[in-house]
Amino acid sequence: MKRFVIATCPDGRPDTLAKLKPLVQARRPDGVLFAGGILGDAGASAPERLKQGEESLNEFGRLGVFTAIVPGAADVPLRLFLRLAKDAEMNSPGLHIAHATLFVQGDTAVCGLGGELTEAEDCTEDRLCYSRPAAEYFLRTLWQAEQPHKVLLLGVAPPGPLGGEGGNTVCGDLIDSYHPRLCVVAGTTERHGYQQIAHTLVVNPGRLDDGYVAWLDWTRPRDEQVEFLRV
Repeated sequence: MKRFVIATCPDGRPDTLAKLKPLVQARRPDGVLFAGGILGDAGASAPERLKQGEESLNEFGRLGVFTAIVPGAADVPLRLFLRLAKDAEMNSPGLHIAHATLFVQGDTAVCGLGGELTEAEDCTEDRLCYSRPAAEYFLRTLWQAEQPHKVLLLGVAPPGPLGGEGGNTVCGDLIDSYHPRLCVVAGTTERHGYQQIAHTLVVNPGRLDDGYVAWLDWTRPRDEQVEFLRV
C-alpha cells in the first residue's frame, strides 16, 4: 500500500463523509485512513445517534477500498459504536475497525486507538478515554507486526506543531515507542499539517467537517508526499 486518503472528524454527518467518495474515485488510493468522529453530538437522542452512526459507517463501506477507522472521543458508549461497527464490517468487506485491532493489507499493518489518552484514566461511557497502560496493551500487536510498513491511528495529536502546547504527551510517547512509518492523528483544523518525529511521519489532516483532508503518496519524494486538499 502506497497511497492514502487521510481524514478525521465528520462528527456524525453522513453528508460530510459522502464527500470522500468522489475523491477516492478520482485519486484511486490504496486505502482510506480515518481517526475518529462517527456518532456525532453526544447530546442528541439515542435513536438519532444510532441512525447517524449507521449512515456514516455505510458511507465508509461505499468507498470500495481498504478503509481503517477508529472511533472519536464522543463515539460513546463504546458498546454502541462497536455494535454498529460489527454490522458495518459484515456488510462491507473493505471496512476495518482498527480500534485496538491489527489489520494487515499486503505489506502494511494498521492499528489504532480512538478517543483521548491520559496517564491513568479509562472510560468508555460518557467519553472515550484510555490510560497509558491500556493504550500500550491494546497497541502491542503493532509492535509485533512483521510488515515493513506500520500505520498508527490515534484520536489526539502530540505536542508541537500539530497539537500545540496542549498536545497529548501520551500520544507523543506512543509514537516514540512504536515508531510506525505513519501516524494519523486527530487535531484541530488550525493545526493541520505534518511533521517528522524520528522515523515516523505524523499527519493531522484537519477536520473533514471543515472541508479538509490529506493525501499521502509514498512513491513521491519525501518533501512531496503529503498534500492537503479541500473537499
